[in-house]
Amino acid sequence: MTFSHAVGRWKRLWLPPADDHRWSGAGASARCLPLSLRVCCVVLTTALAAPLLAVSIAVFVASPWIEQRLVWCEWVGLAASLLVIGRMRGWWGELWTLIAAATALAIAFHWAPQVLAYAMNAEPSVGLLATAPIVLWDAVRLALPFWFAARITTDPLRAWLPAALLATTLEAFMPAVFPWKLGYAQIAWPALVQSADLFGPEVTTFVIFAHAGTLVWLAHAIPRMARSEWRYDWTALVGQRVSLLAVAVCLINLAYGLGAMAYWGWKIESAPTLSVELVQANPDDEGGIDSLRTITKRESRAPGDAPDLVCWPECSGGSYDASLDSLTDPDRVADLSRPPHKGMRPLEKPACPLLFGGKIYTGHPEKPRALHQSAILIDTSETILGCYHKRHLMPFGEYVPGSDLYPDIRLHFSMQDEFTAGTEARVLTWDQGPRLGVMLCYEDMIPGAARSLVHESANVLVSLINGSAFTAPLTLAQHRLLSQLRAVECRRSLMRCAATGETCVISPTGTVTASLPLHARDALVVDVPLLESTTLACRIGPAFPLACGAAAVALAFHSRRAHC
Repeated sequence: MTFSHAVGRWKRLWLPPADDHRWSGAGASARCLPLSLRVCCVVLTTALAAPLLAVSIAVFVASPWIEQRLVWCEWVGLAASLLVIGRMRGWWGELWTLIAAATALAIAFHWAPQVLAYAMNAEPSVGLLATAPIVLWDAVRLALPFWFAARITTDPLRAWLPAALLATTLEAFMPAVFPWKLGYAQIAWPALVQSADLFGPEVTTFVIFAHAGTLVWLAHAIPRMARSEWRYDWTALVGQRVSLLAVAVCLINLAYGLGAMAYWGWKIESAPTLSVELVQANPDDEGGIDSLRTITKRESRAPGDAPDLVCWPECSGGSYDASLDSLTDPDRVADLSRPPHKGMRPLEKPACPLLFGGKIYTGHPEKPRALHQSAILIDTSETILGCYHKRHLMPFGEYVPGSDLYPDIRLHFSMQDEFTAGTEARVLTWDQGPRLGVMLCYEDMIPGAARSLVHESANVLVSLINGSAFTAPLTLAQHRLLSQLRAVECRRSLMRCAATGETCVISPTGTVTASLPLHARDALVVDVPLLESTTLACRIGPAFPLACGAAAVALAFHSRRAHC
């Protein structure tokens, strides 16, 4: 390719056409410059515009994941991407789209290498190597909707819809190690996420693209109105039906959100309550188990002051044989348990039922056939009322993906234990007590985990969390952010009992109503409402993203036929 051909190609890519009346006359102005300056402008634009634009979009998209109140930044980042949708066709545009997506994820989840290294008991360099393909995979998931939209249309006013349809579908069905969704960043403005009880968490991503489409429409309409001294041709404006659909989605979503918050606020006030004590202390720290016991006894000195339930974090108990039915006899507990914490009785003679995290195994203690990360419920006589086995394991922390097909891959990851996934959405309860839908750590980020427990009649959700791998406050806050919509989707209170934080209670409207400081050894004693109704999102499951996927396929066929 000659130099003149290269300059012409880059100019066509990054300088607006002179006859493009929707945008500024930058292209025409550039043609009035001397040739040398024009060449310099084109070269500088080619060398700097794409990287600067990619980094700027990445910073805007990542901002609400760093500071959750910056909800609008994600709208701006996505809107900027839609404004240059015509430049995303071809390998050059697709490459920079992927770079922008990867940069956004690297900024938002910059803590991932450290956490993965801790989970794998490996060096930081190993954590970085494990993070790189995960970020690249998620970057493809983030970039694909824009690649798809660029092949459907080059009109920024229309691009939001195909991008929203595919993004919604991919978030529901494309696997990810960290199950984040773009729409989760709106949780700081709770009225915007209430529609999750209708169509599931993916609808929040559809709405966020609608907000971006509305900003693109405003960027198109306001300059035209200003140039015409605000005498706008409103008939032409109404003609942009796809843009008006974006505006309508935003307004309807906001109206529903405000109404839903008022309605569920009234329901919460009239609902029966559960008195619960959430104890926060890291069992892995020196004296951590003793702190859990001391704090628990301090908050329930007198029998009449005891709450209805006490919760301890994940990994706060021992590792017990599945045949063990009571922790009353110390000798039997010692015989039917394994290190670490062999023979451990978490709390002798508890004043109320205690829910704690431990391990359950079958087979020989040294080489068990199955080892489960479990939640264990005991009553005041230390009888085991029930166990829930974790069904969704943390990749690289609790199991190695692909190890069933290639067993030797385990040799490259020095995890202390590899766990077996549970299969049953078991609800834990006792006589006349609440029906506890328990999740363990990573599970509270997965919509299906909470929905399946509600299907089994859970009227309150509980998440027991270790989180000792998460040392930075931002990491703990993002974990809570990724779990918050479980309360909205299911319209259940979500109690999070964490070793290091965030121990908190999330109301059925998605707002945090009470919490403890991070890394503090303390207890949170609260009354939690118990709700019984089943939301539409729990009834229909992933129907909304399936419908979006079907619409995206139909749109692609229609576009292909139109271009034939």
